[in-house]
Amino acid sequence: MKYRIGNNEFEAGTAALSLHLRDSNDALNNPEALRARLEDDGYLFIRGFHDRDQVLGVRREILERLRERGQLAPSYPLMDGIANPNGPQSSASVRGQEDLKTDSLRALLYSQRSYNFFERLFGAPAQPYKFQWLRAAGPGAGSPIHADLPYMGRGSHNLCTLWTPLGYLTPEMGPLALCLGSNKWPAVRGEYAHSDVDRDRHTGVFTNDSDELVSQMGGQWATTSFEPGDAVILGMYLLHGSLANSSNKFRISCDTRFQRADEPMDDRWAGEEPRGHETLWAPGAQIEPVEVSRRRWLALN
Repeated sequence: MKYRIGNNEFEAGTAALSLHLRDSNDALNNPEALRARLEDDGYLFIRGFHDRDQVLGVRREILERLRERGQLAPSYPLMDGIANPNGPQSSASVRGQEDLKTDSLRALLYSQRSYNFFERLFGAPAQPYKFQWLRAAGPGAGSPIHADLPYMGRGSHNLCTLWTPLGYLTPEMGPLALCLGSNKWPAVRGEYAHSDVDRDRHTGVFTNDSDELVSQMGGQWATTSFEPGDAVILGMYLLHGSLANSSNKFRISCDTRFQRADEPMDDRWAGEEPRGHETLWAPGAQIEPVEVSRRRWLALN
């Protein structure tokens, strides 16, 4: 079967796209091994990171709110998350989702389990961003290819993304996809990673040409099927996005960030009510097209 990432399609089970992610449950009691693997691979995949029943409870509440919006097909079970083809459309954007964020979602993301994990990983007290990047992505939606540092690099770089699928996610539903090996590429770690989407007025998208990253730069796209409770921890340099949602269901996922508590936090994401991007999210802002940014980043590497 073929899956779309960015502007290209890939056959699963090939050198371009794997439907397998190495999990790191074997190293959970060895923080030094986790740190080494995160540095080497750019990610950690943890089965059962969260409490399964808690995840399903969050999913139910979000689906109830989607149903109130008229975005779920009324004749199917709620927990299936079947999109209403005649209802309002929903993209993978994190904006416009504030009414879907629940107290139970925040309790899940900022649980003692999360704090304990990141404190072991950092070897120091941890603190989270209080902003939640919630995505309820309907059929056809997908997230663009990027690394995270250009969006949140003004504070500590001892920073990780915690990506949480809210329910069962199959590849057809458009889950997180990682470009393996990209966290070590000079083209990523150079000008691109140390740019700033608001200061430099660009989208943060590294490229829309997902094939270039595997055919010319030597990466491989990888994802898997996720179960309630699973999570992926991402470093700041790994290129990622999502598969396009080729199912008739909503792909619901959320991410936030944890960093060392003794280091400064990016001012856009600090405090109980972070203001977010001052330029990228500003109405009418003049943002540089991806193609223009891309040519400049490659010329500098």
